[in-house]
Amino acid sequence: MIRSLLVICLTQSVWGAPYKALPKANGGRDALPLMYDAPAVIYRQEQARPVPQHQAPVEVHLRESPREEPVPRTHREDSGENLMTSDAIMNIVKATDFASHKHHYQRRKDPEGSPYIEHPVAVAHILTQLGKVSNPVVIMAALLHDTVEDTDTTFEEIDREFGPKVKSVVAELTDNKHMTKDERKRWQILHAAESTHEAKLVKLADKLHNLRDIERSLPVNWTEERKTQYFNWARDVVAGLRGTNAPIEAALDVMFAKYCTATQKPDFWKTVV
Repeated sequence: MIRSLLVICLTQSVWGAPYKALPKANGGRDALPLMYDAPAVIYRQEQARPVPQHQAPVEVHLRESPREEPVPRTHREDSGENLMTSDAIMNIVKATDFASHKHHYQRRKDPEGSPYIEHPVAVAHILTQLGKVSNPVVIMAALLHDTVEDTDTTFEEIDREFGPKVKSVVAELTDNKHMTKDERKRWQILHAAESTHEAKLVKLADKLHNLRDIERSLPVNWTEERKTQYFNWARDVVAGLRGTNAPIEAALDVMFAKYCTATQKPDFWKTVV
């Protein structure tokens, strides 16, 4: 159900109502206006039209679509208190819409130049479908995890629209752009184990989708050697996230077995500057 809602929201955001695509950002927090302060729309129920007496009522037979069996509560990654409420579902759809506007002009590094929004949606899908995560804070953080790092979004904006809990997790998932690229990679490895449980879940799903994407199509200007280096680095990050979600970790292990080389020395990344 969650994936269906995400797809519907993404489709409406890109191709139609309730509002058109936003202009390209020129910088600043207000470059892409938010759409969430408008008054709620009240829908009026249309009165049923009476059937003319000379016309017999038409009998309609509806064929029920096949449904996925719900996952038993005992198999969920989260406790029952985190199961979806209507408010949680609305906030998840809102986060999807927010992310789709913020990432509207961004593309992935694959040869096809896939829309960037596919990545956070896929991360959320991995969490809900493979990881059986039902915590709305985790799902919203997954959808928003690159907005501050890669767009003009601010932490204050995340806090205002989605609350302090989501903002806190997004902050854990945001790299410090004042560091060099190698310093950021080293920092992720050395501090992965210190992350909260919510942040660890998103990091695992994020790594899994990136690895699957690289396996499907090598990014532009990447060599096989760089691919191997990325898989080795991802494996070292995941080492600090172990014990968080068995199904996602098992899927990552399959990828590591295919593409990783021998294990790096434990202090390897401490020497990278």
